[in-house]
Amino acid sequence: MDKIKTQEIKPFSNCPALDGYHCQSNSLAKIYHHNNCKLSEDMLLGLGAGMGFIYWTIKGNPESGISDYVFVGGRGNTKNYFDDVGKRTGVKIEEISTSSERKAEKLLLEKMQKEDPVMVFGDMGFLPWFELPEDYHFGGHTFVVCGYNGKDTLLGSDMEQKVSGLKKGFYYPITLDQLRKTRGSKFKPFPPKNTYLEFEFSNFHMPRKEDIYSSINQTIDIMLNPPISNIGVRGIIKTANMLKKWPNMFSDYDLRMNLFSLYIFIEIGGTGGGCFRYIYSRFLKEASEITKNKKLNAASNMINESGRLFTEVGLLFKDSETLKDIDNRIGKASGLFEEIAIKEEETYHLLSDIIE
Repeated sequence: MDKIKTQEIKPFSNCPALDGYHCQSNSLAKIYHHNNCKLSEDMLLGLGAGMGFIYWTIKGNPESGISDYVFVGGRGNTKNYFDDVGKRTGVKIEEISTSSERKAEKLLLEKMQKEDPVMVFGDMGFLPWFELPEDYHFGGHTFVVCGYNGKDTLLGSDMEQKVSGLKKGFYYPITLDQLRKTRGSKFKPFPPKNTYLEFEFSNFHMPRKEDIYSSINQTIDIMLNPPISNIGVRGIIKTANMLKKWPNMFSDYDLRMNLFSLYIFIEIGGTGGGCFRYIYSRFLKEASEITKNKKLNAASNMINESGRLFTEVGLLFKDSETLKDIDNRIGKASGLFEEIAIKEEETYHLLSDIIE
């Protein structure tokens, strides 16, 4: 994808196209940066208890030929993430949605006139800077609109999606028509509903020891005491067990696609690699410096090792479409998930002892 280097539309002041890992924490980092509240993406993800684990079967529609598929994800606290980040930094963050494209556009353009960048949700399948299959849709994606030509074209700020680890940030023009389409997409499972975020930074404060410990305790609780067996450490154990059943659950084609999705969900899909574990490991290291609690470094190293094991799982299925030894790889992946569960249970108990 050839990003436009010389833009007719200039970004608003203090709106860098930050390199990053995950769309939501990266978009937040840009808005915080614009307001001279510079927090790392790692810190923003950690403060919102944004790392977790889930194994979820998404039902297909036999009439349309769409089979069931499995989502294995490393995000956590998806419902209250923004609110929790805000509370732990003194920033009021409000998600606002509307069914009216006209109202959504009017509100956005009012902010553009004030040169106020806006963090919005949009369907990746309709964004002009991504090269995705025609039928691909994901409306949980966020990016920042940070420039305007005063007529019919704005400037988006986003990240490259086709790499693992650190993703290159960029600017790219988007027309009002394209913006309406991506923000108002009706495609499931995450229609964006013209959602954008409002911020109030007047009471901002740098994260304090109690803010960091509160976020860590929140992560510990969901990972060790999940409400259902699909989530947390129990979810990782369930994945290890269910994975061995996949060959009998799916056709050969669907099996290969689900295995390839493991690679995407673990390594490529905005996780920073290692199913968000590398990001959280860096959060714990940064938290260690802020709280003066050097014991957090040990937990940071353990989470980093868990990330390495996740990466090993993902890479097993990078070429799943053509693999000849699928059964062997599934067996190995199942064993790795068991290792991850043991490692993470030990880590969260350690964290619990460290921050008592």
